[in-house]
Amino acid sequence: MSAQFITTTGAAKRLSKAPLARRNVPPVAAIGTALQWLHRVAPNTAGNIVENLFFSPQRLPLPIRYEYLLDEATSYTQLQYGATVIPVYSWGHGPVVMMVHGWSGGGIQFGAFVKPLVKAGFRVVVFDAPAHGRAQGSQTNLYEMADVVARVAASVGQVEAIIAHSIGSLAAARAVVDGVRARHLIMLAPPRDLQSVVAGFGAMLGLSDAMVSEQRRRMEQRFGPDVWRQFSFDDLAPGLAPRGLVVVDRDDQSVPASHSDRVHLKWPGSEKLQTEGLGHFKLLWHPSVVERIYTRLATAG
Repeated sequence: MSAQFITTTGAAKRLSKAPLARRNVPPVAAIGTALQWLHRVAPNTAGNIVENLFFSPQRLPLPIRYEYLLDEATSYTQLQYGATVIPVYSWGHGPVVMMVHGWSGGGIQFGAFVKPLVKAGFRVVVFDAPAHGRAQGSQTNLYEMADVVARVAASVGQVEAIIAHSIGSLAAARAVVDGVRARHLIMLAPPRDLQSVVAGFGAMLGLSDAMVSEQRRRMEQRFGPDVWRQFSFDDLAPGLAPRGLVVVDRDDQSVPASHSDRVHLKWPGSEKLQTEGLGHFKLLWHPSVVERIYTRLATAG
């Protein structure tokens, strides 16, 4: 297994952390405090609210600097997924590179990859998962996201590469293990498993151990006790056939670097790109990361 390392300046490191602090701290702390109080007087009601929050993406603001690309898309289609309409955009012609965004994200977050990959002769495909971006719906889960990955892949033909971010990496890996074929699978800041995602959600809200355990119980009740194995890289990684690359940033405040490191270590033959100062989201557009991935795909035999 090989590793590469990219370092940014201290100023870039500070910039990558600041938006996360502004976005999360005040409202999330207030919600967590209220839920803790409610749990003491009405635990079932508090549990219902936590469950609702867990499956409800926030639809975070998407990068305006790439929105113009949507008007320049080579094709735009709508994929019907149950009662939900999934928007699918593509640019260029040639082998397909499909992007899978993370929780509360959207396909256009991969805008920095579009022009370089199209210039290299690829067709770049992005979509918004249910309840994300411009897609319909208010709630979703990893099973639905993995299913949509498979359906989009089937609609665009043979996939050369999949590039996934954060929780989208779990959905993409599940889809690949279940039959989606791709020569390359590139993961940016993947979490090690769904268990850690639930724990991180609880920590973000400041929930008690009892409340986090209750959410786990509800998830097992909804999906079955096997849900944790279904979305764990300890189980998924050994079954991943594509050539792998895991991008890990030391200063990621959303997914600990040690968790993404574990994904790499569990994935036989995968390579690792180590960065510093980019945090969780700057990985999606930083020129050094884009160039490394572009070079990997453009020069692959």
